[in-house]
Amino acid sequence: MGSLSGVCDGQPTRENENSRVLPAGIDSDTFDKAFDAVALVIGEENVSRTHEYGGLEGPQGEKWYGDHYEMRGAGRNTPSGAFRPKTVEEIQHIMKIANEYNLPLWVFSRGKNLGYGCTSGVEKGTVMLDLNRMKKIIEVNEEYAYAIVEPGVSFFDLHDYIKEPKIKLWISCPALGWGSVLGNTTERGFGYTQYGEHSQAQCGMEVVLPNGEIIRSGMGAMENSDMWALFKGGYGPSIDGLFFQSNLGIVTKMGIHLQPAPRHFVDCEVSVPNEEDLLALTSTIARLERSGVIQNHASISNSYRQTIFAGPDTWGPLFPYWAARKAVPYAVLNDIREAKGWGFWKAEFALYGSQHVCDAAWREAKEAFEVIPGVKFNATPQSESTLGGPLVPSEMIKGAIPHSGLPVLDPLELMKIRGKGGAHTCFSPLFPPNSRQLHQWYLRSKALVEEAGIDYFSDFHVYGRYVIAIIVLIYGPEDGPRIDKLYKDLMEDAAKESVSEYRTHIDYMDDIAGHYNWNDGAQRRFLQAVKDLTDPRGVLNQGKSGLWNAGKRKTTR
Repeated sequence: MGSLSGVCDGQPTRENENSRVLPAGIDSDTFDKAFDAVALVIGEENVSRTHEYGGLEGPQGEKWYGDHYEMRGAGRNTPSGAFRPKTVEEIQHIMKIANEYNLPLWVFSRGKNLGYGCTSGVEKGTVMLDLNRMKKIIEVNEEYAYAIVEPGVSFFDLHDYIKEPKIKLWISCPALGWGSVLGNTTERGFGYTQYGEHSQAQCGMEVVLPNGEIIRSGMGAMENSDMWALFKGGYGPSIDGLFFQSNLGIVTKMGIHLQPAPRHFVDCEVSVPNEEDLLALTSTIARLERSGVIQNHASISNSYRQTIFAGPDTWGPLFPYWAARKAVPYAVLNDIREAKGWGFWKAEFALYGSQHVCDAAWREAKEAFEVIPGVKFNATPQSESTLGGPLVPSEMIKGAIPHSGLPVLDPLELMKIRGKGGAHTCFSPLFPPNSRQLHQWYLRSKALVEEAGIDYFSDFHVYGRYVIAIIVLIYGPEDGPRIDKLYKDLMEDAAKESVSEYRTHIDYMDDIAGHYNWNDGAQRRFLQAVKDLTDPRGVLNQGKSGLWNAGKRKTTR
C-alpha cells in the first residue's frame, strides 16, 4: 500500500522507521496492514503508528505512550503504537482485525494508572487500546444513587456533571481525580467516602470479549431490564469478578453506586504519639468501622507523610537529603514532629449524616480511642447546605483527603520532591487490622526502605476487616534500578510470611501471581484455562495479572 506521509501533519509516519517498535513475531508489512485496516474504522487521526504521540497529557506534560515511571530501564515496555476508538462497535472491529493479524493489544481507560505501568503493557511492542474518547455518562439516577459510565469518564467529569445541576449525590474518588471511574474500579482502586470500596460499589457491566462479542453482566443480561445498576447478582453464576484486573474482556460500560449527599459532614483526625501505637490505632479504627460508627475507611500517615502534606514551608530541613538522593533521617523528622505537636501516626476519616448522628458518632469514636495514652483529636464539621438541604458537591470545602468526593490533582506536586521528572510506585500488601504480623512487617519493611536510601511514606488504609499497608516510594529520575531492587526485596520479605499485594506494577505481575499458590496455583490455572478458551490467539492484555495464554507460559513463569 502507499505511504501515509503527511496525513497527520507533524506526527511520525511509516517513513520514520528508526523509532519503530514492533510486536514480537510481526513484521513491518503485517503491522502496516493491520494499522491501515484500523485507520479505516476509526480514522487516521485516532491511530498512533509509534508510541511517541497521541496519548493524554501525562504527569510531566508528555503525550507519548509508555511507562512514565520506568524502573527496569528505558524501553522495556515500550508500545508499538495506539488505537483510540470512540464506540463499542469500533472496538468490535478492532478486535476482529487484531485476531486476523495476531496483533497484541493492551487496553486501558485513560492511562492514569500512575505507579503501576501507565500506558504500557507487560510485553514490549504491544499496541495500546486507549479508551479515553469513550466519555459518555449514560445515566445518573438521583433517586437510586447510581451512575452508568463509559471508560473515558474521569472523576472530574462525573463530579462536574453532578455539580452543575446540584444533583444531591457525591462521587467517591481516589487521591488523583484525572483517572477513569471505570478503570479505577476494575483495577480495585479505592476512594474515600462511604462508597470508597469501588469494586463493591460496582453494579453491572458491559464487556466486549476478545472475539468481539458483547455481553452484559447481572441484570443487564435481561433485555430492557431497569435493574442493571440496582441489583448486582442477576441470575446464576456472577461473572463481574472475571473482569477485575483482567485480560478476559474489555469493559465498555459500568454501573457505580454513589453516596446520597448528607446534611452534615465531619472531617476527623486522630493522632497517637508513639511508633508502637500502630496496632492499637488500626484495631480500634477497624472495630469502629465494623460497627458502623466510622462509615468510610481511615488512612494513616507516619511522620514523613505528615511533613510532606504540611507543604513546602515545612520542607526546609529535608532538602539537603533529597538533593543528595538520601533518605531523611528519623531524627530530623522527629524534630519537625515535636515542633509541630504532631503524633507519630495520624488517622484521617469522616462522618456523614445528620448533625445529631455525627455528633453521637464522634463522641463514641473518641471514647474508643481514649484508651491510647496521649491521643489527640481534631474535627472540622460542615453542616447544612445554603439551600437548606443536603450538602451538594459545589458547596463542599476541599480537604487534604477527598472524604467529600471532591477530585483534585494536588498530590502530583509531591512527585517533584526528589527532582524534576520524579516518579512513584506503591508496594501494597494486605493484613488483618489487629495483627502482630502487620507491626513486625512494618519494622522489617522500614529497615529495607531505609537501607535503600528512600523515605518511608506510609499510606496505610484501614477497613473493617483488612489493612492495605501501602508504602509510597517516591524517587528521582535516576533511581529506577534502586527502586526495582527495593521492590523485589519487599516482595520476597512479604512472601516469606504468606503476605502479598492486592495490586502491582506491570513489571511484577508474574511475581505477585506466583504468591497466590494454594493447591499448586489452582486459581491461576483455572483463570488461564478461561483465557485460552475466550482468547485463543492471546491478543488481549497478554500477561496482565500474571495470566498468559498456553504458548507463552513456559518462558514467562
